[in-house]
Amino acid sequence: MCPVRNHVHRVRCPRGPNDPSCPPLRVKRRSALKAFGALGLLATTSCSGGARGSAAHVRRSESGRVNVVVTTPILADVARRVGGDHVSVTSLVPSGADPHSHEPSLRNIRDLAYADLAFTNGMLLEQQKLLRTVSANLPDGAGAPIPVAENIEKYGGVLRPMTEDLSLDTVWLGMRVEGSVGDQDGFVTLETTAITGPGRTAAFVTETFGRVTRVADSAAEGARRGGGTHGSCGSAKVFAEGEPTVGQLGAMELPQQAHTHLSWAFTEPGRYSMELRAVFRGETIATGVVHFAVGIDANRAALALGPDAQVLDGGHADITADVARRVIVLRADAENGPREYDPASTVVVVPAKALQELPGGSQYRFLGRPGDQMYLLAQAVLGKHVHGDIDPHFWHAVPNVKAAAQVMRDHMAKVFSEYASAFQANAHDYSERLDRLEQELRAAYGSLPKSRRGLITAHDGYGYLAEHYGLKVEGFVAPVPGTEPGLQQRQRLARAIRDLHIPAVFVDKGTTGRGNVLQQVADDAGVRVAQLYSDTLDAEAPNYEDMMRHNARTITDHLRE
Repeated sequence: MCPVRNHVHRVRCPRGPNDPSCPPLRVKRRSALKAFGALGLLATTSCSGGARGSAAHVRRSESGRVNVVVTTPILADVARRVGGDHVSVTSLVPSGADPHSHEPSLRNIRDLAYADLAFTNGMLLEQQKLLRTVSANLPDGAGAPIPVAENIEKYGGVLRPMTEDLSLDTVWLGMRVEGSVGDQDGFVTLETTAITGPGRTAAFVTETFGRVTRVADSAAEGARRGGGTHGSCGSAKVFAEGEPTVGQLGAMELPQQAHTHLSWAFTEPGRYSMELRAVFRGETIATGVVHFAVGIDANRAALALGPDAQVLDGGHADITADVARRVIVLRADAENGPREYDPASTVVVVPAKALQELPGGSQYRFLGRPGDQMYLLAQAVLGKHVHGDIDPHFWHAVPNVKAAAQVMRDHMAKVFSEYASAFQANAHDYSERLDRLEQELRAAYGSLPKSRRGLITAHDGYGYLAEHYGLKVEGFVAPVPGTEPGLQQRQRLARAIRDLHIPAVFVDKGTTGRGNVLQQVADDAGVRVAQLYSDTLDAEAPNYEDMMRHNARTITDHLRE
């Protein structure tokens, strides 16, 4: 029988533990200390109602070690590496448990009551109820909890936004006119002269109040199959699948030095090519062909264009008629300014994750019936955001953990200045260990062929891993844990596995519902399922380095097959 329960009033919120109105779990210090004494948890306890934190400092002086409380096992491992023999580290979320769903316990309250310093992950990884409980029960002398993720950028860490809608996380492809020719007030017309591919292709603009204007359409009135095509078609025949469609397939007029955003729809997976010409006052001033890899492995498809072919798979890009130079190029935004691609040796990627259902509006009937599935490169100005909150799973890139160790080092040294030199030395040693780990991981992931680097996972928790080590997230069950996928998302995952020849999918260690969905999809597709460590540790991987090595072995072994 546990007398401590008599001193706790636990409130359960009908709207869930993350509801802002849900109060933190808090125990009055006088009652808690008496209860702990009854359990034999403390040799001596002061119940005089003095300043908060006095008991923690008494325990520190007797043990010679300071008490650091963190929210997750991964943070606990980093804190132990930095603190060494001078700290006693406690994780509120136990090993093997999910920090996304962990609710505070009475034991957590006890640990917080004696903390000298506390670290949280932050960026909405932990439940709000847990975070409020941490803040409410820390002694005054411990100060406010330190959100590690929110501080790593000061030390060279890199944060990334989470993807709200993976189907929109693609290249945004528009049209542009660069330079000037003749009368600068004149318009340049970009005409589509031929489209080749296994299905229908359309490019369109969504205007005010949802009105749709078609710019190119392989099923346009007057289109015909086969026959002669524009002179630039040679490379299109090499790359694209199927018989070309020619005729009046659509056009767009643009003022010089102007551009527009477009949506692009493809009904079937495969290789497509679109031929265009730029016309000014009846004269053809430039021609070109743009290649698309739709729902298939773009790197493999690009080999049809030659060994030096490039892949364009993200960011803002435009099919650009450079009228001064009389060429058509692909121009994409880059960190150091616009980057130019030769369309004859470039593949624009329409990934499997871009598969969507056609909406019910009458303006889309030219593409098919409501509910029909097609691959869509979305218009960049539709108003729907691709990215939302910052991804909290920063530790899947080793340099971010190096930064986290420095965050902890400096805050520990500030609070426990007598051990500052030890913390500095420990952090330095740990940084060298992480450097060696980073080299191992880069070698392991770098050994995978480019066509074998696609990840399909249970949730959007491996973005740092993919971005940092050259992998690509091709799909996940849900953006965040606990979100049930719809039928469309299941179909999208199944098509991605099939069209990209994905040999294995990955679930989180210890997952239940969200892992089972991916298990069902994998069973139907006949591919293997492997387990990764997402945000916790266990006996098989008791520390961060073991966790990262396990994930690297698991991913490379299963994707290489």
